Amino acid sequence: MLSPYKNALIQIIDFLENLEKTNCVKYYLVGGILVNLYSEFRTTQDIDLAIDFNTTKIKINEYIDLIRENDFHPFQDWESTKILAEETNIIQFLDITDTIRYDNHIIIKFSENKYKKIGIIALNRRVREEVFGIECWVASKEDFILSKLVFGGWQDYSDALGCWIRFKNKLDLFYLKKTSKDLRIERELNLLMSGIEDPDEYFEKINGY
Repeated sequence: MLSPYKNALIQIIDFLENLEKTNCVKYYLVGGILVNLYSEFRTTQDIDLAIDFNTTKIKINEYIDLIRENDFHPFQDWESTKILAEETNIIQFLDITDTIRYDNHIIIKFSENKYKKIGIIALNRRVREEVFGIECWVASKEDFILSKLVFGGWQDYSDALGCWIRFKNKLDLFYLKKTSKDLRIERELNLLMSGIEDPDEYFEKINGY
């Protein structure tokens, strides 16, 4: 018997995969759901995803109508969902059982705000992975680390550190360094590595020595 969380994941991935195939609406999973893929195992009660409307004719309100038609339920009511989506660029709704919440982050194409900028950066490098046995689009390891450092809470830092320790020999160090500068989080990245990596050795790797 599948857990409510896995059922909710199947429901949203089936919906998004079909939407991308029929309407070119790109998506990828972000946040806590990827911790079990990239960092240390912990439980989470919601599913975070990013979605891009910049290359499709579908508008936000039309997308919300499609959500409604596909057996998802409103967090409050659908009109409030539409109003909040326009104000916050986040669409919150529930699975068919009303137990798992989806936080659907709308990608902004052009922004200097690091919290919004990471969305389009990670979209360009999304990868196919299996999450709880379900194949889907997810943020890359490097963008998982960067997004965690952008938001910068204690749990975010812990998640980023877990990913670094687990995959540091497979990470694109040049990309991490360059993009951390673009996002103005170089200090956070250096701090992340300072306790587990010799700084001089790290910069030698970055410069190809």
